[in-house]
Amino acid sequence: GRRQAAHLSGMQGGRVEASQFARGCAERLRSIEARLDYSCGSRWQGQLSVCDDLPSVARLLLPLQVRCGALLAGSDSGWLESLAAMSAAELETQSSELTRMVTGRLNELDRAVPPVRKPSEILGEVVFKQFKGHGTFLGTVIEFDQQTGFRLQYDDGDTEDVSWNDLRTMMMPRGTGEAMPPAPKERGERPPTTPGTPSGGGGGGGPASSGMGAASLKRPAEPARDEPEPPPPPPPPPAKVARPEAPPPGARKKQLLAVARHSTGGGAAASSGSGAAEEGEPR
Repeated sequence: GRRQAAHLSGMQGGRVEASQFARGCAERLRSIEARLDYSCGSRWQGQLSVCDDLPSVARLLLPLQVRCGALLAGSDSGWLESLAAMSAAELETQSSELTRMVTGRLNELDRAVPPVRKPSEILGEVVFKQFKGHGTFLGTVIEFDQQTGFRLQYDDGDTEDVSWNDLRTMMMPRGTGEAMPPAPKERGERPPTTPGTPSGGGGGGGPASSGMGAASLKRPAEPARDEPEPPPPPPPPPAKVARPEAPPPGARKKQLLAVARHSTGGGAAASSGSGAAEEGEPR
């Protein structure tokens, strides 16, 4: 009787210890997921509060790994899928080894996921928001305020204030292999929004509550783009060098005859030839 009672007490103690370990894992998972830009969703976050055994931890780890696929490239997850569907009897025979493996995977995730970003680092991010019956709209984070959260400006010019938790459902992945939000498609008019009041729940554990950001931040305005300078005018054509005008034929003949007279000493024949040439020239 005592032996059986001790065995039952040991089993109960083991269950309590396993439940405490599972709850500790759930808190680590909550902390790691909060650092991702793109949330795992409200259903996943709700399952954290009822996580009380190793299969529950495995069922939470699997979707979180999908969000972090690029960071865990090459990691085997077959054992996690088996653990997620494992019965209590199977678990008893392998609990020590599986506990060690779960701890190792949590450590791996903790090292791989980057820290949560400061609000100033999120300004300028492009987000997607779905409006039921209206489609998906593009928005840009243009401002952060400690009281009202993040201000979005949509592609139609309207603005809306949202909490950090809501913003995480719209953001693009940060190079961590997270699932992409749906691309914008044909849609109707977007319903009106009311700036100044953040939509949805509180800020959670993100930038708004981390104390790392200023009370109010605005995205710096883009510098005005200078008009391109006009192309320089083409260079002027090279100036034509004026060629000296040749002397008229009569003057040219006079120059040649003068040179000839100078070179021959100025004989009488040359003088008579010069006179004949002058008489024959047109005037």
